[in-house]
Amino acid sequence: MSDLNPINLSVLDKPDAETHPLFAFGNWRTNVFVPPLLLVAVYWINESKLGSFLIGFQIWVHEFGHATAAWLCGRKATPLPFGWTPVEDEYSPFVYFGLLALFVALFVTGWIERKIWPMIAAVVLAALQYYMTWRMNANQQEFWWSAFGGVGGEFYLSTALMCTFYVQLPDKFRWGFCRYVFFVIGATAFLHIVVFWNKVYHFQEDLPMGSLINGEDDNNGDINKLMDQFDWTDLQVRHNYQFLGYYCWAVLIVVYTAFVLRVNLLGDWISAKFGGDAETGSDPGGDASGA
Repeated sequence: MSDLNPINLSVLDKPDAETHPLFAFGNWRTNVFVPPLLLVAVYWINESKLGSFLIGFQIWVHEFGHATAAWLCGRKATPLPFGWTPVEDEYSPFVYFGLLALFVALFVTGWIERKIWPMIAAVVLAALQYYMTWRMNANQQEFWWSAFGGVGGEFYLSTALMCTFYVQLPDKFRWGFCRYVFFVIGATAFLHIVVFWNKVYHFQEDLPMGSLINGEDDNNGDINKLMDQFDWTDLQVRHNYQFLGYYCWAVLIVVYTAFVLRVNLLGDWISAKFGGDAETGSDPGGDASGA
């Protein structure tokens, strides 16, 4: 391990013949300028007449918020793009162990390819799955997958999608290009939800009662459940979602700053030091992805 070479920043920023700078995780200019420019472009589209073409993505992120919470609780769920996610009440071993197998595969692939962030993500997700399935009671689980996870998912899932712009996933994911697609999906959902709940917080918009399919009179809407089943007040709903938006902005800023300042290179060093040296196939100087 003593012959590991230090990471050469000038080499990291230099495009090669095989990878376009926009698709290279180690390109500093891409990391600095592309995400803010995409955010501005998506905000402009959201606020224009073209924003109606992106509503489908916003709805689907909402439904995936319900579904991912249900999956982490070991329940079958199907996120449908027209505003409905059926969730089975009973625990499903197939869902639990199937999802756990995916986390294990992500960890193993990250280990083989010397990418530390997929390994960390796999461990965190597996721990979260264990806690939500085996440590939460049924009422707590229902809170997450039924009442809170839809709107909440629009915040934290969209934030996660944007953060993965910087994370180099295993090569099989072809993430250099796909991360742009997922960033735009995350950005349109995130900007839509933070703008809307900022208006709700300042009483410029009413609470979104009811559901998309059955209208405002549907007592099974997310906000209805928060208030009727979980005793949230009008002010608590407005406050909690507004501040969830603040927390998500903070996460985005921290991740952006870390990659702009190259703090993420610590992950490269750890992965190279404990995963192998140049003679065994790792190249600590050839990638600034931090993953």
